[in-house]
Amino acid sequence: MMPRPPSAFDRLDRPAALTTRIEQMLRHAIEEGRFESGKLPTEVELAKQLGVSRETVRLAAENLQREGLLVKVRRRGTFLKAPELPDRIEAAAPMCLGYLQAGYPAAPGQEEAVTRVVSALMLQGALEEAAQAGYHLAVSHASYTRIGQILRQVQTEQRLRGLLFAHCGEEKLLRRAAGLGLPTVLLDHDMQRTRVSSIRDDSHEAARLAVRHLAELGHRRIGFINWRQEDLNPWRLQGFRQGLRDAGLSRRLAWEIAVELTSEGARKAVGQFLALSPRPTALYCFNNSLANLVIGELEGQGNRVPADVSVLGGGGEEFPGLTCHQADWFQMGRTAVQLLLQSIANPEQTPENRLCPHRLQVGRTTGKPGTIRGR
Repeated sequence: MMPRPPSAFDRLDRPAALTTRIEQMLRHAIEEGRFESGKLPTEVELAKQLGVSRETVRLAAENLQREGLLVKVRRRGTFLKAPELPDRIEAAAPMCLGYLQAGYPAAPGQEEAVTRVVSALMLQGALEEAAQAGYHLAVSHASYTRIGQILRQVQTEQRLRGLLFAHCGEEKLLRRAAGLGLPTVLLDHDMQRTRVSSIRDDSHEAARLAVRHLAELGHRRIGFINWRQEDLNPWRLQGFRQGLRDAGLSRRLAWEIAVELTSEGARKAVGQFLALSPRPTALYCFNNSLANLVIGELEGQGNRVPADVSVLGGGGEEFPGLTCHQADWFQMGRTAVQLLLQSIANPEQTPENRLCPHRLQVGRTTGKPGTIRGR
């Protein structure tokens, strides 16, 4: 055997990066249930406790957000993301409220991620408010076509005190709930013809706000990329059209593009947009996720945002730099539980139909109109 050179050393194990170590510590803390309130300390507090920089904590938390363990809510903090919801309501405990959440398909066999972030925030708010009032929330998620089946299961459960319908408001379901004698509240939907309280975001005024912002920047041709299932949110399109009338702008049917809220939907929307002549100088998108996908498609085909076309999102998931309007989805969940508890306490009270306002968040994706290619 050859003698070992005197200059040779054993390879040292490289210590894990500080960000990775913080990420692992947070992951273990989550698994051990150390954040009982569902909310993490602030980045400043964590940095002080761990003796590291705030930037290190931020990077570690962002990795956990990408994994789906955390969700960051603007101006509220970082929360544990709601776990995957079961397909059926388990046996309810005393002082229990039912929470039926509808999902919508993007294509056969493919679940639509239309309301993923919004749903998580509303559910988090509802859970917190219910817990503070001493109630347990029995949660069930299913395709909107199966909500009726879930409700039939509820009929065998005698200890539910009330029902929350999230993203769903079919009259026959409401009549069936009324037949159970259960107070009911609609969340993120309304049907004012029925005697049921509701709370939803003010999509009509939000769309007017979006058009007003773009018009004030000087845009005279504004397009709208809407969700294909327009009947589930008719207020957004109505508000868009009213915003155009308010600003004295012309409306063209070809500038209203309806697609699925998916990557393929964004590709179709951008393809239709680029084929237009004249083209809008600004695009208002149904939600932030669609706006982000549209921006990616536009830039991938050599179009500059906002130099060539401005893009504004209609709320939901937070994307840094995106101009959008945003509602307080967390508070909507809390308010829905408050309305339900009022109905339980006083079944004869007049139903309330509340609207949650949006606020405008100006980012880097809108600006004054430039020279549009293909005009």
